[in-house]
Amino acid sequence: MKTTPTLALLATALLATGLAGTANAITPVPVPAADAVLRLTVAHGPTPTSGTPHVVSLDCPPGGSTTHPDPFTACRLVDSVNGDLGQLNVDPGVCNQIYDPYTVTATGVYRGRHLSFQRTYGNHCVLLRTTGALFDF
Repeated sequence: MKTTPTLALLATALLATGLAGTANAITPVPVPAADAVLRLTVAHGPTPTSGTPHVVSLDCPPGGSTTHPDPFTACRLVDSVNGDLGQLNVDPGVCNQIYDPYTVTATGVYRGRHLSFQRTYGNHCVLLRTTGALFDF
């Protein structure tokens, strides 16, 4: 292959200044996605919109947009059931049998999968014994 003098000079100048290797330096590096980005709600009543639902965001690992009061424990709980929140049973034990329902929801993405969860618990004690810190806000 025949090189023109202009191209040869340009190549020499790039090598001399170190600019020839910068093409790799400006290649965008993918930023790892969060393991989970969830919107959590707790409503005092039999539906997700009962009363005035409390709403928080949870990023796992915890990030700047997380508003959950204990994100590290909440993320650990989500991971402990691989995102299947119906499998949570954090602190099995006795609660009173008074029906005073709480309804929780979780929507978002967990490890690349859509996550959608809704459950009504008989009272606040049952909610906390079952889900622990995840819905304790």
